[in-house]
Amino acid sequence: MPRNLTNPRRSNKHIAAVVLAAGESRRMGDASKLTMMVDGTPMVARVVDELLRSRADRVIVVTGHERERIEDALSGREVELVHNPDYEEGIAASVRTGIATLGNDVPGALVALGDMPWVSTAVIDRLVDAFASDGELSIFIPTFGRKRGNPVLWGSQHFPELLALSGDVGGKALFHRHAAAICYVDVESPGVNIDVDTPNASREVESGRRRSGDH
Repeated sequence: MPRNLTNPRRSNKHIAAVVLAAGESRRMGDASKLTMMVDGTPMVARVVDELLRSRADRVIVVTGHERERIEDALSGREVELVHNPDYEEGIAASVRTGIATLGNDVPGALVALGDMPWVSTAVIDRLVDAFASDGELSIFIPTFGRKRGNPVLWGSQHFPELLALSGDVGGKALFHRHAAAICYVDVESPGVNIDVDTPNASREVESGRRRSGDH
């Protein structure tokens, strides 16, 4: 059964972060979602900034649709940019692209979404810390209000399966198969459950009505 973790220890593991920023955002119409301003910062840059302040050792950003706009939004930031030419296939191609960039010496990868701008550094650090808490566990998922969220931290033993994903399906497809390896990490921020994928959500961002905690 999945385990719930409330007090992770500080981790000394070297974790990489993979930000998925390649999608076409069809539900947003003509809007350029990931470069939309959130509190004065492009959305994808806000996501990346939280990761850069965290205990993740590397930040890799997978681009695809509107590659140049994403790269411009991240100008000056210490990230590794990798392009997914097959982004129209769906999210699986971006997961594959990001994981394939890691190399063989990375024990874990935090897969983050470029349209979740309220995931805080504190949340990311809790997941990184949880990674070292129990060797039997290898998939770390944040929860708020008993609701499962993102980003998800994957142990390297799952990389081969992530590299085998296809279609518009992300790592969630593996949760049932590896239920015993899942650790749910309690966080105090609703940001792990808030993404921006519709015009209405976009308007809420612009009016500043959506906010998350800092924990």
